Formats: sequence, structure tokens, C-alpha cells
Amino acid sequence: MKKSVFLSLLSVALFPSMALAQYNKQEVIYKIHDIAPVKDNDKVVSCDYSITFFNRSTNMISDLSMELQWLDEVIEEQIQKEKQEKVVDKKSKISGYGKSKTEEYTTKSILSSFSVPPLAPSKQVSLKQNVQTDRCFLLMQKPEIKVLSCLYSAQNTEASAGVCQDMLRYISPNEGDYYTDFKPISYDDKKKQIEEENEIEKKELDEVYNSALGAVNSITATLKTMQ
Repeated sequence: MKKSVFLSLLSVALFPSMALAQYNKQEVIYKIHDIAPVKDNDKVVSCDYSITFFNRSTNMISDLSMELQWLDEVIEEQIQKEKQEKVVDKKSKISGYGKSKTEEYTTKSILSSFSVPPLAPSKQVSLKQNVQTDRCFLLMQKPEIKVLSCLYSAQNTEASAGVCQDMLRYISPNEGDYYTDFKPISYDDKKKQIEEENEIEKKELDEVYNSALGAVNSITATLKTMQ
């Protein structure tokens, strides 16, 4: 009885330090969200997604660029199956193994490369990305991540990309941190994002208009020379 009471009191005493240790980890957590297909004439041509990073470490992270890869395991399995098929020559002898037609016409993985703005301690940043694929469902899986460059400043020293790669931790929608540890986007950030998107859309419309106007002027000039 005394032993169980002691263990209960010990666990209560240790809980704050355990929780503190959880948030003192030198890591950067990230999640992928807002996955949406992009269609052209009712056909999916690419996928939009957002990725959010939250810096749990006590140091600044900058010059961070990376590549994400999602493997299509069904396609990979089909490719390996085709490669294992035996090739028989005219004498009914096995002359080797076949090539994969699936591999020639279908990519087995999706790649997405991007750079991340400087990330201060206890700060987060969200990026909107697009990948050219019609398999948007793959983005719901944990990607393989490869850090291409990174500067991690700690005690006046800088660490390499390998250190940053070890710090990155994927948070899936099945984990509580997915909903609790990331900060909601602020009104000012959302407003800025909408303004930037509107500016891009306006620029594209201006380009289309100027192109159409140029074509009309060209036709008009040609008709005048024919009179």
C-alpha cells in the first residue's frame, strides 16, 4: 500500500518535468494539410498542399531547403513484379528477366522541392506547394524527406544539413500534436496570403488581356495593309 502511494506521488512529481522535457526537444515538427486536386477540363492535373513547420528548438534555423518524396507502393510492387518475369527464348530457355513497361510510362514516386524561410525558436511558417501528379491521395502519407541545405545556429556554431534532417519530425493527423502544437494562422497572415494570391491572379489576368490585345492589334494592322 505504501509502495503504491509512493509511486503515485512520484509520478505526479515527475509529470511537470516530463512535460517540460517534451517541449525542450531540439526538433522541428511539421505537418501536411489542405491537400486539394487541381483540375483542367474535369481531369486532375496536379495537387495543391500546404506544409507547416514549427520550431521547437532553442535556436534559429535558416537556409533550409528540402525535397519530399512519396512512394506509390502499388506502382512499385507492379514494377518489381514485371521485372521478375522470366524471358524465354526460341529454344524455351530462360534468357533473363523482363523490363517493366509500367516503369517506362508511370513514375513510382512524387517529388516536391522547396525552400523554407528562416525559422526562429517557437515560431512557425506555412508554405503552399503544388506537385504535378493526379495521385493526390499519396500526399496523405508520411513522405521521405531529404534536407538539401540548412544552417542551424547553436552557441555560435553552425551545423550541417544532416543535423537538421535528424531534427525534423513528421506529425500525422492521428497524433494529438497535429491539432494542439501548431498555432492557428493569424488574421494578418491570412490577409497577407489572400492579398498575395489576388496579386498573382491579377498579374495573370493582365498578361492574358495584354496578349489578347496584342493579337487584335496585329490582326487590325494586317487588315489595313490588305486594303
